[in-house]
Amino acid sequence: MKTKLFALAFGLVLCSYSAFSQDYVFKVLANKGENTYKTAAGSSWEALKTGTKLESGDVIKTSGSCYLALLHSSGKPIELKEAKEYKIDDLSTQMGGGESIVGKYANYVASKMAPEERETNRKKYASVTGATERGFEQIKVFMKSTADVYNTSAIIRWKPQANAENYELTLKDMFDDVIMVTETDDNHFKVDFTDDRLQDKDLVIVSVSVKGDKDSNSGDYGIQKVSTDASSKYKNDLDALSEALDPSSAINNLILAEFYEQNNLLLDALTSYEMAIQKSPDVDYFKDAYTEFLMRNQWSDTIDQ
Repeated sequence: MKTKLFALAFGLVLCSYSAFSQDYVFKVLANKGENTYKTAAGSSWEALKTGTKLESGDVIKTSGSCYLALLHSSGKPIELKEAKEYKIDDLSTQMGGGESIVGKYANYVASKMAPEERETNRKKYASVTGATERGFEQIKVFMKSTADVYNTSAIIRWKPQANAENYELTLKDMFDDVIMVTETDDNHFKVDFTDDRLQDKDLVIVSVSVKGDKDSNSGDYGIQKVSTDASSKYKNDLDALSEALDPSSAINNLILAEFYEQNNLLLDALTSYEMAIQKSPDVDYFKDAYTEFLMRNQWSDTIDQ
């Protein structure tokens, strides 16, 4: 009798879990344009919003210069950029079966961009200030004083200085010898370790100054390649993510950024946020996610692009 009762209780729990896990087929992560959907039982089109849950039988209609990023119940993302009608069941079939490691990080992205989480984030770091308007002073670079980097290149970004037209970057080695000096009129720069001058350097020290005003500088920031031994602990997950994610997709770069942040590879994360914006520059969702990242790390309350 006890065995039958246990089996019945277990079955009810399993059914309950199954029903909960099938709460939606897709959930809207990012949305741009006049995109609408119609439920299987409905007759009218409703506006799609971030967070909208889509079920079997629903239909999506995108229009104009559209963008839609959906998260499948398995955790796999999909981007829609063509103006047309899509059946949810057809899109779900494209996702294949089984859960993916992508889902772990995609769900982190979704939770961090939930309105209540963003509000908490902004209240917590409300004291982070913007760029100065009083003239040149120390330049704030968006990274820790020393940062590990997994990939062969990394983008560094800094707070722009009022009235600065050009910046000068100095890259030195661990012995304080100058490797290269370069200029840019942007407030960001890509450090590329495949460059002949950098490829044999395990540590590069970077400083940023306003051209013509050495007193307005960032001080030194160290960018260090992750050692072979240390990188092995990231390799399996990164290989699985790389196999599942198309690097040309904005939402996929956002998911990679989440992986790097979870593993404290913050410069790689920042670079992936930059790539996400480059892939879909007119979708505010990615800029908002980048800003939230900067705020979480108390670097800035805006991207200042």
